Order: sequence, then C-alpha cells, then structure tokens
Amino acid sequence: MNEQEILERWEKESPFYKAWADLIGQKIEERLLPRIEPTPLSYFLKVEMKPRLKGNTSLIDKALYRSKPYKDPYDDITDKVGMRYVVLLTSHIKEFESIIESQECAAFWFWSKDKDYEAEKLSKPLEFAYQSVHYVLRPQPGLAIDGQPLPEGVACEVQIRTLLQHAHSELTHDTIYKPKTNAQPSVKRTVAKSMALIEATDEFFEQAMTDLAKANAPQHQLLEYLSTAYKNGTGITPGQERSNQLVVDALMELLPENPVDRIEEFLVSKNYIFDRIKEQKGQRHFFNQPAVLLAYFLSDKSPAQTRDIWPIDSNDLAKVFSDLGKKFE
Repeated sequence: MNEQEILERWEKESPFYKAWADLIGQKIEERLLPRIEPTPLSYFLKVEMKPRLKGNTSLIDKALYRSKPYKDPYDDITDKVGMRYVVLLTSHIKEFESIIESQECAAFWFWSKDKDYEAEKLSKPLEFAYQSVHYVLRPQPGLAIDGQPLPEGVACEVQIRTLLQHAHSELTHDTIYKPKTNAQPSVKRTVAKSMALIEATDEFFEQAMTDLAKANAPQHQLLEYLSTAYKNGTGITPGQERSNQLVVDALMELLPENPVDRIEEFLVSKNYIFDRIKEQKGQRHFFNQPAVLLAYFLSDKSPAQTRDIWPIDSNDLAKVFSDLGKKFE
C-alpha cells in the first residue's frame, strides 16, 4: 500500500476504530466500577483515559518510514486506536487483566497479550527496562455497534501500567527504547537503575497498602455496616466522603464490644432518627454520610466523651444531641 491508499482507507475506517475503543472502554468500566467502589473511577485512574486515534502523519510514518517488518503496513499496525489506563498499584493492573480475559467479555472480543512485564521479568531477571501490559483486542465476528457491523480485524491496543511505570515511559520511550540512536551507556544505565528503583517502590507500595488495609479492616467493616443501615433506613444512597473516615477513626475508641449488634439494637429502638436524617437532606452535608449513625449512637451512649473528641463541625453534633433530646454544652 502507498500513502494515498493508507490514508483513504483510514479516513473510511477510523470512525469504526473510535466506536470500537469506546465500546471496550464502556465494557471494562461497567465491570471495574463494582470492584473499586466506593472509590470513584476518576480517583482510581491516575490519568484520565481517552481513546486516541492515530493522526494521519503518525500512521504514515509508522507504516512506511520506520523500517517496521510489516507484511501489510495498514492491518499489521495494532495501535491505530489505543487506550491507556494508569493506576497506582501493580495489583490494580490485575483487575484490568481479569476483566479483559474474562469469559463474560469473550462475548465482545478476543484478545492477545502483546506485552507482559511480569513474564518479561521472569525471562530476563537481570534486566530492568520499560514495563507495561499491552493487550490487543479484536471484536468477535458479527459484532455490531448501533447496527453497524465492525470491519473484520479492527484492533485496539489497551495499555495498563502504574503511575511510576507511566512516568518512566514518558521520560524514556521516545528517547531510549524506540529509535536506534546513540544513547550513551551511562544514560541507559541510569534509566535501568530508575526502573529497578520503580520496581522496588511498587513492591513497597503494595506491602504498605496491604498492611494499611489489615490495620483499617475494623473501620472498613463498620463503615460498610453503617452504609447499609443508612440506605435501608432512609432509602437514600449515602455519601462516601472522607469525613466518614475522620469520624470513625476518632470515635473507634468509644465503641463497645460487638459494636454492630449494639448499633443495630439502638437503631431499632430509635428508628425515628432516620426521619431526622432525611429532614437534613440538602441542608447538612454530614447527614448524608453513614457515619452520622455512629454519631447518634455514641451521642446517646457516651455523650460527654463523644463531644470531647468530635473531629469535625460541632454544629452537626449539636443537631444530633438535639434530636436525641440531649443538651449540648
């Protein structure tokens, strides 16, 4: 194919590639959101993901001017449309891997894993180089979007990497690994050392997150219960803001044994507080957070101690005291 033939075909087919990438993103995110909740997607992804189509000049340059061993300079390019997910931890990458490779998603695509840094670490244990996971996804035969069948062989490259791997790639990809240029051995050694440091840091991050999750397990379990109780009692989906964690962390020391059972008994005996909470909808932010139930419980059982260590706006706690018929001094 010559330049004109490639560009004419790309102009005709690029809308299909864009639609294919959008569908992949939709299917991945539909399955990712339940796994990461209550964390919002915008927080889980460290860089906003937007499918990108190759520009005309970039496509021609890669197809015809980089000495690539393509048999077909159009079809053999698998990243004419690409997507990149950047996450914090290597364990987050595995969430994407399990979604992409799931039987559920096999109804939409078949995949190949064109780059797997974990496999490369095993095959080249003494080497520290560019790390990322690359998939190429192609639609199952007959798959259509808005009634339009996708052309055979439409490929989308999906990259998944950590934020540190992304920083390394941004620094080095076009300067160290792609061209056969004259990067000095000292530069290559420096880059290799940075990747070794990144790999070690990733492992430290993972260990730190594991230890933190273990230490915070009681708080998380309590918040899960409070969220369920809040939704069941008010019919309102509660917020999941950081004020919940602040309140729970501050008040944990006041909890009795078997706190969930005790809170449940309290909410049954004073179920009118759900109506008081609903009355504050849109007026007091804290009353849309599940930790407000803990505030009611401890204000009833240990009012003085709760008031002394209350970590946020005292006007919210004063309203809780008032609803319980207690004086707030």
